Amino acid sequence: MDERFYDAYQRIWELPRTGEVRVQMGQESAFKKNLFGAIRDLGLDRDHHRITNRGLYKKFHEGLIEIAETHGTDLTEDELRGHFQTKKSGIFSNWLGTPPDTYKLVFPIMIRSKHFPDEVELYESKAEQIDEDQWENHLIAAENDDDSSFDSFLDELPNDYSDHPLKRREWTFLMVEMKARDEFYALHRVSELVEIRFAEINFFDQLWAAGMPQPGSSDRAPYEKWTRHQEPPFYLIFQDGDFVTYRPMDFDYRRSVGRFHFNHADDVDEISDIPTFDYDADKGTYEGYIVSALLAYQDGITERSVRQSFFSFWRGIEILSNTSDYSNASDFDKMVDRGEFALSYHHDMDDSLRPELKRAIEEIEEKRHELVHEGLKTEIHQGHRNGAKLLLDGLLLLYIDKYGQWDLNDMSSFLKHGVEYQEKVQFLTTLLTDLS
Repeated sequence: MDERFYDAYQRIWELPRTGEVRVQMGQESAFKKNLFGAIRDLGLDRDHHRITNRGLYKKFHEGLIEIAETHGTDLTEDELRGHFQTKKSGIFSNWLGTPPDTYKLVFPIMIRSKHFPDEVELYESKAEQIDEDQWENHLIAAENDDDSSFDSFLDELPNDYSDHPLKRREWTFLMVEMKARDEFYALHRVSELVEIRFAEINFFDQLWAAGMPQPGSSDRAPYEKWTRHQEPPFYLIFQDGDFVTYRPMDFDYRRSVGRFHFNHADDVDEISDIPTFDYDADKGTYEGYIVSALLAYQDGITERSVRQSFFSFWRGIEILSNTSDYSNASDFDKMVDRGEFALSYHHDMDDSLRPELKRAIEEIEEKRHELVHEGLKTEIHQGHRNGAKLLLDGLLLLYIDKYGQWDLNDMSSFLKHGVEYQEKVQFLTTLLTDLS
């Protein structure tokens, strides 16, 4: 038995007046530190068992309390060892030895339901639309739960998520089922899958957009971020029809979104056709590169700060250009050159680049040396961010187009030789221009 389990047990006592057994007041932090530390060192595979350390903490916390209730709070370490081993074996056999439970997570997203499919694939699961009556029932269950602070949390949000007919039409309400052994794993996994799915959707929705879209009317405030397609403001978690808990994600105000920007006929069909990638793909694999770059893209596309948005896009470029240190001048040049080549590859080697795309790339060309010499302190404005996004657009689309056909070595070789070819073409073009 890890001695930290005994240390945690020693911080349990029995209240003299009521006889309640609980962690001593003022000892909660030390109890939690010891218990979490011992649980982490058990080394259980989170995804294999579909558990979290927080879920295990809850089980072992309950187990130590039950031992203290049955055998007292003054056991020696040797005396505790046998009781603890029995309790631990029970947790492992009764909890880890049985199939995981099914949790249901429901949440709103800021897209009008008629512009969102009835069902969207989430790699290992799916998100299904629920109707307004179902949403109302889930919302009421969470608001009326005496042990939850959800009602107070809801009052603090700047948006109205109630069942008011003029309000709810601005939202799509989704439900995802997830197999898990604790609600924390279900939440963690669903939020990961939703994040990567929005990243995939946003990438294809905003592909080749050279500037942030703005309202048509000058009377409206300018948009601060590229898109509002992002993670939900909160999740409600249910098990066997009962409300378990909620998870707040942020307190941001969210404008509703009418349509996506797909250029094709039906954005609902477009969403359904967007490919999905494995969030858990090893970061050193081809698919892992795509996932990491998509998550960086999602950060950039939903970030209000121009500076932070730029560096999120830049992180994606760094990943896909297969360079390690953009403070190194040669590596930095390699990143920009490979991004430019990928962009031009999709646009007939510069011949079809729209003027605004060319301007955005010129901004990056001018900024590249400042970034090398000044690092993160250099000034960043919208043109630089737009250029970084376009370079990442080109690289990501190239990786996705070749997914399943090429490996990382193939891609690295293609980018390397593509840049060399492009440089030779530019040299010959310049030479011929000078000679003429």
